[in-house]
Amino acid sequence: MLTLIYANTTLGIAITSFLLGLFVLTKGSRNRVYVSWFLFCLFISGWNLGYYFTMFPHIDKMTALLSSRLSHASGALIPAFFVNFIYSWFYPEYNKNKKIVLLVSFISCSIIAFLSLTSLVVIDLTPKLFMKFYPVGKIGYLIYVINFAWWIIFVHSVMISEYRNLTIQRKNQLRYFFLGTSVGFLGGMTCFPLIFGFPFPPYASNLIFLSPLIITIAILRHQLMDIEVFIKKSLIFAGTFIFAFGVFVGITLLISQLIGGGRIISLAISSIIIIIGMHPIETWLVNVTDKFLFQKKYEYKQILKKFIDDVITVLNLDEVVNSTLKLLDESLHPYAASIFILNRADDKYNLYGSYGLENKDIAFTSESKLVYFLKKTHNPAVIKQVEGIKGVDPLIALEIHSLKAVLVLPFLLHDDLIGFIALGRKRSDEDYTKDDLDILLDLARTESIAIGNAQLLTEAAQAERRAAIGTMAAGINHEIGNPLNIMSTKIQLFKMARQKGLLRDKPVEEALDQAEAALDECLKQSVRISGVTKKLSNFAKPSKEFKPQLLNLSEEIDETLSVVGYDIDIGKVQINKNFTSGSFRVLADKQEIQQVFFNILRNAAQAIDGTGTITVSILNTGSEKVRVEIQDTGKGIPEDKVHRVFEPFFTTKGASKGTGLGLSIVRQLVWRNKGEISFKSQAGVGTTFIVEFPKGE
Repeated sequence: MLTLIYANTTLGIAITSFLLGLFVLTKGSRNRVYVSWFLFCLFISGWNLGYYFTMFPHIDKMTALLSSRLSHASGALIPAFFVNFIYSWFYPEYNKNKKIVLLVSFISCSIIAFLSLTSLVVIDLTPKLFMKFYPVGKIGYLIYVINFAWWIIFVHSVMISEYRNLTIQRKNQLRYFFLGTSVGFLGGMTCFPLIFGFPFPPYASNLIFLSPLIITIAILRHQLMDIEVFIKKSLIFAGTFIFAFGVFVGITLLISQLIGGGRIISLAISSIIIIIGMHPIETWLVNVTDKFLFQKKYEYKQILKKFIDDVITVLNLDEVVNSTLKLLDESLHPYAASIFILNRADDKYNLYGSYGLENKDIAFTSESKLVYFLKKTHNPAVIKQVEGIKGVDPLIALEIHSLKAVLVLPFLLHDDLIGFIALGRKRSDEDYTKDDLDILLDLARTESIAIGNAQLLTEAAQAERRAAIGTMAAGINHEIGNPLNIMSTKIQLFKMARQKGLLRDKPVEEALDQAEAALDECLKQSVRISGVTKKLSNFAKPSKEFKPQLLNLSEEIDETLSVVGYDIDIGKVQINKNFTSGSFRVLADKQEIQQVFFNILRNAAQAIDGTGTITVSILNTGSEKVRVEIQDTGKGIPEDKVHRVFEPFFTTKGASKGTGLGLSIVRQLVWRNKGEISFKSQAGVGTTFIVEFPKGE
């Protein structure tokens, strides 16, 4: 009885493994991942099927021995196809090292598989425990086990090493897959001890059944290997077939009971009911399968709507793009998505961010058919017709296909195409609907504004830098003019001494010493000039991207003070520093932090009429933040103007002295660096600006 249960379980594992592999192969017979998975499942099935036949009730010993050897030959190839599947799944393109590993695995496993067909691995069969025939092995079988275990351990180590590089969805897939294969292989290897004479029953080998079961759960819940579509279509077909068949049989039986025949009448009534009810039943089945197979389809619209509300306030272009791609991946589940943004300098739409797209060097010019279509129509470009929107012509479709996309949405700002987003097919295998487009068009419109705002902030911040540097001209002239005058005087004095013959009667060494002294002084002053220009150059150069790094705020403020000093009359405005002890390290963008403090310090100086003081304090508040307070003794802010301080274009300096963008930009830059800014002011007394940043690690 125990043998029969064990044998039937093994047969169930063989059938389940084969069907699971076949499901995948049906999804795409040309896909390398799907083919490798099918072969992996096929050889697991072969291993268990051969094992099953050795336990067949009336099998003779010679047939059982042949079956066992065939089973072991099939099992020997499992590790090689396991390596192939994992490499296919993780790496779209094999490099040289991976090709070598794959080749070595196939060679070693093929040799073991060939030897398994001989008496070198399975020497004989003998009764053991409750089984009539069980393999006997020695050195050859030990090599078999070592090769098998080595490759299985190797593949699981690859899975562990690649885990951190995966998306959230892929991590969910891998967790299930790792659990399933670990349990399956550990269970399967419990068959080996009894072969070497250890009385360890192989009951745990039935755990192999958990492997396809767990992976099936992964398919249903986490879209493993994208075969949910096959399952979905199968369920819908089965449901509609059962409905049609049930209606036909039910009506036929009912008519026969009522009127004793009437096949034509029953067929007519059945056909009418089927025609009327088929579409609602199909729709209901689609909704049910979507709900349970495709990760809460109905929630993605709410998620997108919430994101639309949030993204409008984001002023970091990298954050806008990356968060959008992440959201689409986790909610709408397209196979690929890419965002292109116009670079006005070279008039190209460059790839700014993507996933599922191997070619990262794609760019589109204005001559592109796709770009021309988006500019001219302002409509989405779709491969297949969506309600009210026609599919594009073949030339545009070709460009869309190069992006692995079926839908392209324009980013329009004041009727100007500033970029576009391309979306691939949904993993649910559904077409994009009018409802989808309505939500996605709202997203695209909001993204356009967010991208425009982020670019405007960058441009405005740089304009503020240039304007500030322009007002420093007098201070810069003084800083550079003094060393230039010293250099000029030294050179002229040496030339005059030579022209008047003052060096004629002096030894050559003395004349050279005077020349060297003049040159040393000139070199010293040139280093001084270089320091001034370097500070200004670092402050003025445009920031191409947001680059947070660990910074010491005391060092950044010192460097900013050395620059802003060129714009402040040091004779009238005294700057005091009050830095408490402790760590002032924060994670922020260096240029943006310097601009924050530059603008606040400059505003403080301009608020002082005549003489006054600016006090810069850095405080450790005891919390997880570093606080900077910049206090001036200026005229303060009138109470009725306090609420407008951070408004764009608002200024109390007069039209000729300021744009009113400074503090507006300062607040955006502080927010962008995860900080907070506030102030307190009293008219006639002064103003204190308070900036806080989270401590860096």
